[in-house]
Amino acid sequence: MTARRTPGRARPERERGHAALVLLLGLLALWLMLLSLVHFNASWSDDAWGYLRLPLFGEPALGAEVMFEPPDGLNAPAPYLKAVRGLPGADIAVDADGTVRIDGVAAGRAKPRALDGRRLAPIAPGTIPAGRYYLHADHPDSHDSRYAEIGLVPRSRILGRAVPLPDIPWLGLDGPLVGPQDIREEAAADGADRERQP
Repeated sequence: MTARRTPGRARPERERGHAALVLLLGLLALWLMLLSLVHFNASWSDDAWGYLRLPLFGEPALGAEVMFEPPDGLNAPAPYLKAVRGLPGADIAVDADGTVRIDGVAAGRAKPRALDGRRLAPIAPGTIPAGRYYLHADHPDSHDSRYAEIGLVPRSRILGRAVPLPDIPWLGLDGPLVGPQDIREEAAADGADRERQP
């Protein structure tokens, strides 16, 4: 006697298999989406190894930490993370020593040269226009709006809010992943490559 298949029993097993596959694919998509929002810190000017980028609805508030795309000509390997220090309508002034002031309050000093030796010009004085923001980090070597090559950042280049990720020492994710020496060594290697080219 042959065993008879019960049509009603095979269908729920098949449906459970399909549901499990859909759930697995959904979890994989969620994991990939979250992973795409994690940015590794390519700077030593703050203490986090990475940041989670979250959506920014509306205009950024004063003091908000945001990620933005630096100007294309800089060929930056990753988005920059800075705090909003100047909103549209604020006045920017630059003292003779390079100190940049926002509405009369010192934000930081623009240095004449970057760590890699190239010349830097301070931002031009004036009023921040609508749709642009002065973005700044407190570290003295921060590459931010105090320099003309970054300047006032358009809202369209601000990618979202930045939330620092906690340290995970057992994975080697503990504090910044690069230091100023890395920048100097990279600049020296680029200079040597240029000298070798005919």
